[in-house]
Amino acid sequence: MQTYLDLTVLFPKPIMEENGLVLQLAYTGSVPTSFPKPQQQLPPLILHPIAGHGEVLREGSASDEESRRTEVRRLELKMLCCLGKDLNRWLEQCLEFAATDPNLAELREGNLIDLLVEDPPESVIRKMQTWGVSDFRPIFARALGLTAVFPDPPAPEHITATFVRDFALYADVLYRVRRQALPAGADGHSFRFEVYASGEYARLLERAWGL
Repeated sequence: MQTYLDLTVLFPKPIMEENGLVLQLAYTGSVPTSFPKPQQQLPPLILHPIAGHGEVLREGSASDEESRRTEVRRLELKMLCCLGKDLNRWLEQCLEFAATDPNLAELREGNLIDLLVEDPPESVIRKMQTWGVSDFRPIFARALGLTAVFPDPPAPEHITATFVRDFALYADVLYRVRRQALPAGADGHSFRFEVYASGEYARLLERAWGL
């Protein structure tokens, strides 16, 4: 699998940023004491459609606004859990990939979560903006928090109305607990990854394979 990834444009080799080194040599004639770290390319993050996830808003009385708001919140919670499954799948893939690369031996789940929420690559920020999601970091954080408790979206009878109504507050706390429970991980690495919609990535693979 790694051989295939190395041969495609979907998973480029690590990139060495050389412009700073060239300029330093040109203007000062000095050789730097340290060299920039190569950017380590991680597997792409594939996001699947989550709009309702095949479920529609239940019919209710127009006068029962509270019940309707609770139902809307329940669908939002379900969609975040589905998103969290994609994020967790990416975390697992990255850790499996890192286990095969000595340069990534110190990569930890905490590094990857920070890469999703705290310091995502510019290419990911731009891609999310083109999808109309400029403030995606708290969304990712809540999805990661919820899936720490719900690996699959919970059935309506398994969650209380109180939890559903205030699930964003619970999700924020769950994310903080999940992140704080993880070690800081490696320092000095610069990681990159790309994000694709599932259909978009499937088309890229088809073109790469000549299908």
